[in-house]
Amino acid sequence: MMTLALKMLIGNRASCIGVIFGIFLATLLISQQSAIFLGLVSRSYRLVTDIPAPNIWVVDPATESDEKVRGMPQGYLDVVRSIPNVEWAVPINVMDIPMTTPTGIFHICQLYGIDDATLIGAPTQMVAGDIRDLRREGAVIIDVYSANGLLAKVLPDGTKIPVKIGDSFEINNHHAVVVGICKITQGFYPQPIIFTSYNQFNYFASFSKNSIQFIAAKTRADANVDAVLKQINSYSVLNGLTSDQLKWRIAKSFLKTGILINFGLSVALGIIIGFSITGQIFYVMTLQNLMYYALIKAIGGNQKLISQMITIQVVLVGVIGFLLGTGATMLWGMAIKDTTLAFLFPWQLLLFTGVIVLIICLFTTGLSIHRVVKTDPKALMGS
Repeated sequence: MMTLALKMLIGNRASCIGVIFGIFLATLLISQQSAIFLGLVSRSYRLVTDIPAPNIWVVDPATESDEKVRGMPQGYLDVVRSIPNVEWAVPINVMDIPMTTPTGIFHICQLYGIDDATLIGAPTQMVAGDIRDLRREGAVIIDVYSANGLLAKVLPDGTKIPVKIGDSFEINNHHAVVVGICKITQGFYPQPIIFTSYNQFNYFASFSKNSIQFIAAKTRADANVDAVLKQINSYSVLNGLTSDQLKWRIAKSFLKTGILINFGLSVALGIIIGFSITGQIFYVMTLQNLMYYALIKAIGGNQKLISQMITIQVVLVGVIGFLLGTGATMLWGMAIKDTTLAFLFPWQLLLFTGVIVLIICLFTTGLSIHRVVKTDPKALMGS
């Protein structure tokens, strides 16, 4: 009977392909749109992921993200350093600031100021140059995507000449020299990301002197992190957070933009397509095979056997459609790797998509089984 079920499925080639396409399209929409959404969210807290050394971050209580940040007096850094079991604490500043290339192109870049002595906060993946050169006057490190894209010199014939070490430009009307090119997580906006030393940051952004936006700290190996955070938070002007807590705070701020609703609608569309196309086409195919099911019932086939036949059919088309949709999503993710496009496909997303497809298949199976079971074989055989 299982062989018969497969022959009934494959024999109606158009309907079979239609059901597979429905599952494929639903899987593709759900997984791809979710992967883009997760990729964008992960970019929102790249400040934390790109600086893995600290396990505690101290900010002003009003700070929500690196885009909605309230500065703190420099003296707060000494307060954090004086707390027991804090091994080290360094300042990190982030600011959107104007810059101009030698060809006169204007951009708003995101400038990072890191500790001069330790260089904690500097990029961990250098494409060219040495982070120690940041201690030089006017020295900056730029991200590779901007070096090859936004900041590249464009010749009259359209050829791009990437930025290289030794090139210079202006940041807030101050001279800056490229001493390194790094690879980091791209931001949500397509803007140059530039690193410099903390003192040099104050030179470029002279209006923000004596202000610290983030304090990155590391506790001793045997320290109780929660106890250290409790001591930090005993100061009403300070808010101590673990790396994960800061990630979640930044992500919540990012989600307030309404991006969750936009991508949620796309995922919902994929689910609707899965239920409507898959359910409808498979139901029609079941109607076309009602005569065969009636014959099976007439010769002694019970409800369990018919349910197994329909389940086998749905499972087969469901697995094929799911694999094709997931494969297409992964291929697309590989195609945009190392570009400015966002994409993140964790195993949890694969599981989430699989559960949605499973629900669609269960709905389709139940709908078809109900139709076959309630059909009177005598009426069909008589007709």
